[in-house]
Amino acid sequence: MKLTTCVVAVGVNLALVLAANAQAQTAYKLQPGDVLELSVVGLPDFRYKAVIDPTGTVALPMLQPAKVAGLDLQAVQAQVKQDLSRKLYQQRGPDGRENVSAISPDAVTLSIAEYRPIYLNGDVTQPGQQVYRPGLTVRQAVALAGGYEIMRFRAENPFLKSAALRDDYQTQWLRYVQAQAQVWRLRLELARLAGEPDPTMSLEEMTQAPLPKGQLEEQRSIARGQLDLDTNGLQQELTFLRKAVKVADDQIALLNDRKDKDAENSAGDAADYKKLKDFSTRGIVPMDRLSESRRLFLYSSTQALQTTVQLTNITRERDEAERNISRYTEKRRTEILRDLQEASATVAQARSRLQSVSEQLTYTGIIRSQLVRGSGAKPVITIFHASGTGGGSEVASEDSPVAPGDTIEVALAADIPAPSTQSGPTQ
Repeated sequence: MKLTTCVVAVGVNLALVLAANAQAQTAYKLQPGDVLELSVVGLPDFRYKAVIDPTGTVALPMLQPAKVAGLDLQAVQAQVKQDLSRKLYQQRGPDGRENVSAISPDAVTLSIAEYRPIYLNGDVTQPGQQVYRPGLTVRQAVALAGGYEIMRFRAENPFLKSAALRDDYQTQWLRYVQAQAQVWRLRLELARLAGEPDPTMSLEEMTQAPLPKGQLEEQRSIARGQLDLDTNGLQQELTFLRKAVKVADDQIALLNDRKDKDAENSAGDAADYKKLKDFSTRGIVPMDRLSESRRLFLYSSTQALQTTVQLTNITRERDEAERNISRYTEKRRTEILRDLQEASATVAQARSRLQSVSEQLTYTGIIRSQLVRGSGAKPVITIFHASGTGGGSEVASEDSPVAPGDTIEVALAADIPAPSTQSGPTQ
């Protein structure tokens, strides 16, 4: 009784395992690159392999090419059995005679001889293509690729390399802060030159960096001092030019008053001269009196003409002073814009260099950590699924299953503080 019960239990478990395996196999959808193997029991010569081509089509003997991509193996096998059951197969017997046999559907077997390969990339010994086996996990795939690889990073002493990189890292941060401080100074000067409100971004906000506080304050102090010097120099030059305009305006006002008086005097002298000239023709006024009136008329006319000339010259000088203000302002604006462009380019270059050095520090930190405590770093694994298996990507573990056609990206991650986790450059 007990033996019967055990036999029944074993049979049930075996049936469940076979059902689970069958379900897992049918769940897989055929894709281009898979190799199918067709055989018939009792016909040893009838054994063929065929690759599913890029269009998803497979060509099997005695059958028309069929599109099988996206179908499960069970569905394709059922169709193959149905089509082959209508066929007769001719083979040569041991005695040399040709025998014709009908193919029984129960004797037809269709299986996947080879799955699409998987691909490994990143920190493995042998990146590239690997053969897929059913039930393959990431850990097994990495083992097939020779395991994790860090030796290729050990061409240089990681401790010396790390020290040099950290020095470069600090240097690039200092360069970044200097360029950002210059950008702040130039933007502020440009706004003041245009008579606009000061930008809301403060110097402290723009120059945040993982540098010593004293070093940051020194750079900010230099930026403020340079701004004061530039602003004072600009204001002094503009004040000088505006003073010249003011002096010219005052002179023009005086000359306009003089011009009016000279015109009035000239008109009066002209009227007196004309009246005396009329009297002289009648013999009423002596000639010396007429000559004196004529001299006064000529003098007042000359005085009015000189005043007009002076007014014209002062007006021209005043206009030139105004143009000098405009020219100086535009020249300074052009210089600021050019310097601002160069400073912005320096900021971008420093940010790019910081990113590069940060990544190098990360990898160098991995090697240092490995050398100090052995190969215990946790890998960062990303699986990029093939389109036939749903596509997309996922962050996986070493025990995650792998499907045919998947690409596994492996990156060894250090468990020490990495420079890239510090405050990044900000605009």
